[in-house]
Amino acid sequence: MNAPVAAVCSQSKGLTQDPYIAELSARIHMFVRSTDRSAFIDLFRGILQCEVREIPFAGLEEPVIFVALPGGGSFSVETTPLAPSQANALIDDRTALRGAWLEFRSDQPSSAEDRLMRAGIPSFRHAGSPHVYFSAPGGQVFRIVARTYTGP
Repeated sequence: MNAPVAAVCSQSKGLTQDPYIAELSARIHMFVRSTDRSAFIDLFRGILQCEVREIPFAGLEEPVIFVALPGGGSFSVETTPLAPSQANALIDDRTALRGAWLEFRSDQPSSAEDRLMRAGIPSFRHAGSPHVYFSAPGGQVFRIVARTYTGP
């Protein structure tokens, strides 16, 4: 542990009454390469039928992709050459992007998975999970579960 971290940690032994963070926001920001932009928009607008908007921001070459989900929550996507390159069509648990994996809730998870499979979105199984995972253009990994799902 580095000195500044150790100093702050030593000032508070154990958990405090009021933690400094309280919950995870229903907002996510991701990055994709420009070459994956159209396919990423097609995935969420065309296949999954989400509301997708493109919002220009000063200082950015391309508009930010904004996806609003009908049940709440949203995510934005910015293009950058520093984002991972397009995931291979042949993806598996060993080669999936190691970063945050997303979980989307749906009233029709089987239908959503079926649309993704028919559209050829790369999918794989993760060890220890009964769910199918998908890889979006740009490599972001996600799964779709029922709104009522409460498991890990």
